[in-house]
Amino acid sequence: MNRFFLLAPVAMVGLFALGAVSYDYPTEKAKPCQCDTLQTKAIISNPQYDYLPQYDADNFTEWDFYKLDSATNRMLWYRDVESIDTTKFTQLWNDYYKNNYHASQLDFVKYYTGKQNIEMAFQLGPNLMDLWAYHVFVVKKVGCCYVLTRSYYRHARFTYKAYAILDQAKMDSLHILVDKVIKTPIGDTDNKGYSGYFVDNCNQQQFVIDLQRKETKDTTGNAAQNEVRGLLKFVDKGVRWNKTYN
Repeated sequence: MNRFFLLAPVAMVGLFALGAVSYDYPTEKAKPCQCDTLQTKAIISNPQYDYLPQYDADNFTEWDFYKLDSATNRMLWYRDVESIDTTKFTQLWNDYYKNNYHASQLDFVKYYTGKQNIEMAFQLGPNLMDLWAYHVFVVKKVGCCYVLTRSYYRHARFTYKAYAILDQAKMDSLHILVDKVIKTPIGDTDNKGYSGYFVDNCNQQQFVIDLQRKETKDTTGNAAQNEVRGLLKFVDKGVRWNKTYN
């Protein structure tokens, strides 16, 4: 926000009494940050982009993976969620194994709140009709672009992965849609109904939205339904998805 200060006449006289005051004016206006899609794609497609040598090296095997402690397993789980493509562990996740990550809306919020370079993250679910399934979206700032990853998993088993590269205008559109939906505070236990848990680090907010509103009318009328539909339509068809795993 620009602030303008008025100097009292006495102060102005003092300035002139000291002599001329020189100012350094910028010779060129700062250029706005422009999203370069090809450059961003080259960065995130580099095998070294999210490479973890202690786990991604060839000598770290499937048997080593299932011996990992829960904390390390959790870290690798979220790395997989943020990866634009499969990792060497994508097909190994299964929450029937003791130490493997178990989906939790509250843990999702805890992990992404305040996380550096994460603009927004949201998890939609559970879909009880499809083996306790979730859609998970993570928006990461990369240079002047935003990389949006999308995953779908059942009992922590990935069945779909895709990504999109958004410019600032597209990211602003997502923020506007999220701002419109009716939000409720996050409670102490996971909501078992079909819900969206959101972490908006840009605005320092965490909240839940009721995804059932897209199907059932509530006291606010059709507006609430349309707002949720608009958000879901955007993440389904409003961006150009690059499917990497199905």
